[in-house]
Amino acid sequence: MKGLELSRAYFERYGRELISRFDPEGNRISAGLAGYGSECAGYDDELSSDHDFEPRFYLWIDDGTEREIGFPLMRAYNALPREFMGYGRSLHSLYGAGRGGVVTVKDFFESFTGLRRLPESAGEWLRIPDYALNAATNGEIFVNGSEEFGRYRETLINGMPADVRRKKLAARLAVMAQAGQYNYPRLLKRGEKGAAALAAAEFVTKGLEVLFILNKKHAPYYKWLFRAARELETAGDLTEDFEYIVNAHQSEEKAERIERVSAAIIEELKRQGYSSSRDSYLEAHAVSVNSLIRDKDLIGLHLMEG
Repeated sequence: MKGLELSRAYFERYGRELISRFDPEGNRISAGLAGYGSECAGYDDELSSDHDFEPRFYLWIDDGTEREIGFPLMRAYNALPREFMGYGRSLHSLYGAGRGGVVTVKDFFESFTGLRRLPESAGEWLRIPDYALNAATNGEIFVNGSEEFGRYRETLINGMPADVRRKKLAARLAVMAQAGQYNYPRLLKRGEKGAAALAAAEFVTKGLEVLFILNKKHAPYYKWLFRAARELETAGDLTEDFEYIVNAHQSEEKAERIERVSAAIIEELKRQGYSSSRDSYLEAHAVSVNSLIRDKDLIGLHLMEG
């Protein structure tokens, strides 16, 4: 059984009645499962159940609701059955709960963004790691009664300013150009196979992150990059090429595959209106993307910063 399925079943058996008791009008509490952990992304398997696998869900409330009913709500959650479908549940406290239970909206999202409010400036958006934005907005929401929670989640999913997306894209394209198109073949000729492997890996990591940006999605933690990229609607088929590049022995054939992937990404950049360059070198397209940025806090940053 998947972790999300277990949590959903546990919620339906016990959590829905708990919410109706504390929030009869349905406008104070949101419930679901999201955050770090393979089960929140839906990527867990039999290996995942050897740690932190339990029936659980979050109850998200705003600060005003916490002051009014936070403590009794926490006690009610902790009083739910500790065994469910053969799995045990650990105890959770109110503040900063990392494995479920009652938590304020601000506390929950601060653990991912470092902010006790939504990001406001381009610089604040840029400083939040993609994997943290992914973890903050993944999973499944069983009940969405808290207006504040819904606003935070929707903003973090769809509210990133276009200039921030351009900056992230330009930075990754520049690294891809330097690591894959420039350094990889040169290192190969020098016989530096270890360094060539590192360059190829850098090209692949940034390339996969580019795919997420082109799909207007947040890239997950590195170990799920390939898994999640295969599911992308736009250019997800390039994942097979990226896997070849990172896994195959260092060779001229790998250098050719790097160029082929670069050409495919360039075509997608042009299709989406990110670049007008006709160059085959990705750095030229990074510069083209960067030239579209108008935000004063981003214009002066180094091309590779982002």
